[in-house]
Amino acid sequence: MSNIKTRQQFTDYCLRRLGHPVIQINVSAEQIKDRVDDALALFHQSHYDGTERVFMKHQITQTDINRRWIYCPDAINFVTAVLPFDDSNSSINMFDLRYQLRLHDLYDFTSVSYVSYEITMQHIRTLNLLFSGTPQFRFNRRMNKLFLDIDWARNVSPGEYVIIECYRYLDPETITLTGTVNLDANTKTVIGTGTIFDQEVIEDDIIHFGTEGYQVRQIKSPTEITLADFPAVSSNNVTMTVIGNSDVWNDRWLKAYATAKIKYNWGSNLKKFGNVQMPGGVTLNGKEIYNEAVEEIDKLEEEIRNLNLLPLEINIG
Repeated sequence: MSNIKTRQQFTDYCLRRLGHPVIQINVSAEQIKDRVDDALALFHQSHYDGTERVFMKHQITQTDINRRWIYCPDAINFVTAVLPFDDSNSSINMFDLRYQLRLHDLYDFTSVSYVSYEITMQHIRTLNLLFSGTPQFRFNRRMNKLFLDIDWARNVSPGEYVIIECYRYLDPETITLTGTVNLDANTKTVIGTGTIFDQEVIEDDIIHFGTEGYQVRQIKSPTEITLADFPAVSSNNVTMTVIGNSDVWNDRWLKAYATAKIKYNWGSNLKKFGNVQMPGGVTLNGKEIYNEAVEEIDKLEEEIRNLNLLPLEINIG
């Protein structure tokens, strides 16, 4: 199958590469699922095609200020930068120095040199870096917390936005999250009880209730999301769907690595019964299958280390 779009199609492809249905693959369905999950985990953590660079905006709340950290969804793998908390990223008004420079010194690109303007702008950026600096932060994806080492009482206020440069992993599956998910039309809030439904989404993503899609405005906690648009009527026990990036299943490296991981499990199962004579004179040779799988896994992991590295700023930290 040339165009793989689902986990089942992906699993069937891997088994066919191992010889199924001509050869019986002695691996349980649960073991196959675990090995595919292992392959996806490494793909997300180390392969440049397993993530995408995004800018996530977060609106500061008083809760954020009180606890001194920002909640980050599980979909975020790495945080690489936090934009400065000054006016260098805001819209230019008529009293801004850059506006005056363009008004008086750069009114006509065809007759005025832009060299002095560029030098002046570099000088301004250097001054901003000297006096404002770049916000220092600490992030660990296992904690879902972004700690900002700033003066929370002076640098930010409730309602302001923080822009975070980060990488999110590409989930190949369409996620259907059920449970008690209530839609409050008055506050435009999605509330989950006993259901953590933010693992696959970040702010500005589109989530679906039935056939209608709605944009995520803010993720307040693992069980509370606000939407930019909202259904006109509140409702309870609603099923939420997050559309995955199914093209991930077609990645050449991922298909080869998942096949090798399943082969590894197959050989591990069989080698416990080495040299067992089967009906018809066939002898199980699990050890050889196991060794071949180990060699293939090592080769593919070396390839991802040498050829498919994530961007340099992530590896440096």
